[in-house]
Amino acid sequence: VNYVVARSPVSDPFARYQQAERRQWAEMIRNSKTYFDPWETIYEGNPQLILERGEKVSLPPMYILQGELDDNVLPEVQQRFANTYRTTGGECELEVFKDCEHRWVAKPGPQTDRAYEQIKAFIARQLNKRRLAA
Repeated sequence: VNYVVARSPVSDPFARYQQAERRQWAEMIRNSKTYFDPWETIYEGNPQLILERGEKVSLPPMYILQGELDDNVLPEVQQRFANTYRTTGGECELEVFKDCEHRWVAKPGPQTDRAYEQIKAFIARQLNKRRLAA
């Protein structure tokens, strides 16, 4: 993988589970318990915790798009992940889109248009770096 673009990624599944509990979101709680079976895998396969444990992993350049009003994957969770990613040696750009919720890019509008432009610019930078390195 040469680079990653992620919109509201589940960078910390346990934090998202805790948010589902706070919201009393039964479907997400059930989905989390179904997916992470046995339950310990929510920690074992958790990207945030993998970085915190110092596991040897690939850290391709990453661009995270996050809605400011997202109440599924919270912006502060993404900020923590982006900071940890950088601290462990990765390049991570995080952009929080003002007044946007979890799935804003599925709807036409100026923030969606801006997101697409930002994604294209990020990919172009990555391709240019590879071209210059060749």
